[in-house]
Amino acid sequence: MTFKNRFTPIIAALSASLLLLFSVRLFLWLRYSDLFSDLSTYETLQSFVLGSRVDLISILTFTALLILVATLPLKFVFNTKVRTFFGLLWGLITATIFAISFGDVLYFEYTLRHLSNELFNLTNDTDIIIDMALHSYLLYTLISTVVIALIITFFIWLFRQKIEKQNVNAKSWFSVILVIIVLFLGIRNKVTGKSFGVSDAFAVNKVSSGNLAINGFFSVYRTAKNTGYKNNHFSFKKALTITKKMMDSNNSSFISTQAPIQRAFLQPKGKTYNVVFVLIESWGAEHLDSYTPYEPLGVTPYFTYLSNHGMRFDRFYANGSRSIYGITTILSGVAKPAGFPPLGNGLEFSNLTYLAGILKKNGYDTLSMQGSSRRSYRMDSVMNLSGFDQYYGKSDIPNVETIDAGHSDGGIGTFDYNTLHFLHQKINTLKPPFFGFVFTASTHTDFHVPQKKYEKFEHSLSGYKGYLNTMYYADDAIKRFMSEVQDEPWFDNTIFIFTGDHGYKSAARGLSKKMRHVKKAAASIEHHRVPLVIYAPKIIAPSKNPTLGSHADILPTIIDMLGLQNSYSAIGSSLFDKSVHERFVYIQEGSSMGLITDKGYVKHNYKNIIETNVKDPKAIADKLLSVDKVETTLLKENRWAK
Repeated sequence: MTFKNRFTPIIAALSASLLLLFSVRLFLWLRYSDLFSDLSTYETLQSFVLGSRVDLISILTFTALLILVATLPLKFVFNTKVRTFFGLLWGLITATIFAISFGDVLYFEYTLRHLSNELFNLTNDTDIIIDMALHSYLLYTLISTVVIALIITFFIWLFRQKIEKQNVNAKSWFSVILVIIVLFLGIRNKVTGKSFGVSDAFAVNKVSSGNLAINGFFSVYRTAKNTGYKNNHFSFKKALTITKKMMDSNNSSFISTQAPIQRAFLQPKGKTYNVVFVLIESWGAEHLDSYTPYEPLGVTPYFTYLSNHGMRFDRFYANGSRSIYGITTILSGVAKPAGFPPLGNGLEFSNLTYLAGILKKNGYDTLSMQGSSRRSYRMDSVMNLSGFDQYYGKSDIPNVETIDAGHSDGGIGTFDYNTLHFLHQKINTLKPPFFGFVFTASTHTDFHVPQKKYEKFEHSLSGYKGYLNTMYYADDAIKRFMSEVQDEPWFDNTIFIFTGDHGYKSAARGLSKKMRHVKKAAASIEHHRVPLVIYAPKIIAPSKNPTLGSHADILPTIIDMLGLQNSYSAIGSSLFDKSVHERFVYIQEGSSMGLITDKGYVKHNYKNIIETNVKDPKAIADKLLSVDKVETTLLKENRWAK
């Protein structure tokens, strides 16, 4: 192959890169076609066109310098070794863009949104990622490895091809100016105003449109240095007034001007109870027999029992879509806004009020553990900082589970019964009152069950049936734990709280949709819904509580339930406080956010409303923008708590 001049290989390389990213977007569209079914044919085409602009920006941003050097009218540009280096560099850049974008498509299945700057926090999950890459996602790992090798080889070959016209002269330098202008306009992708951003990638005001247009690499690097999307819709003063009005209550009062959302309850100290908090991995309400709006599958019979014999909250949500976000919110009351790190990655540098720390000040023995490795999510440090006296991980937990021949020992985490049995043993060493916090692992991919009897459906390490089998197992592990502790002397004076860290995929797509005969998908916020069951047969009567709530309400709820006088800061309120002016759930989804109220919900991309279920969403949108403004401002200024 012979190229006419020094520009033609650049055009060819750029075209090949765009075609590669188009194929990734097409893969996304085909793999999750049901999630884009709300787009008309024209809206889909618009989204693909916007996507081509996103791809162009992604490529040009990181190849601009290379393009400029490779088109300079200088003799060294035509040297074979130099051009080989050009090809290698272009190949490495394109391979990186492809790898992140392709991985993002796989990640999309679990969160239903693109990666953002949280990619830089995934180093905490290296063991989990490696385990999945070498087992349930081995085929994708092999395919992507081959594709990456082919990409690099192809671009080296492309740039090594002969260039016909190698003459350079003074007039050729005018082309350099033209190249700079083209690169500048290509990267900005707008002639006037601010350059093309994440919020510009919505052909229509639908989440699906933005998800189709954006590639994972663009989403990651555009949020890499983000410390909160620009939310200048309201002044902080106005946003604080709106937010505090919603949180206003007759039972608690704001106590600080420096930390304006810090509060304290007004009631006298109540009776002392023990608290055991069980956070269950990927325990999405859509998939639970007693919570699902779809056909139940019979995998969580004991959790149905707990739901019917405890106080159950059907309108309860996770504020984020990752485990560490749920842990952060439950322990600190911070529903992590966009651009801010979770606990373990920097949030702890802010002044926060921690649930375990408050309980410890009130004489509670505090204990925490997780089924995964001790260092997963840096939980060993997080638990110490947040006030727990003891912390344990997988390496500390002995195996007491019966494991059939040919079955693994639990993958990245120990089996849930091992964790819960160990929790039971450790609680017996504590002095009442105590607070025990446990985070399970069995329902995380790769999906492992210890015995054949838990394979209710044909088993797989990553498929929906594999997930259901682990739910079936986790449900039984909880049942065995509860049946064992009910004979302990501390049981009657203990409040057990069960919830999920986040949802799991969508029950209205793929195999789940077929198995459950789903005809119409629920609103996208349904994927954030998790169960909340407060079980204490000698303390709390069984009931179905209609109160709207989220993880952000956990900290004030427990403080209220125990009648503690300590002040706290949280973007939530006690679920038992009926005097709260207006309940809300603030949700963060990468480059978008949402607010759920009793009147409906709104999703916003910091520029426009992108999804709602109300005719006039402005009032809810104003409240959403206010809550986000308050959280981001107080965290930036370290005024969350004094």
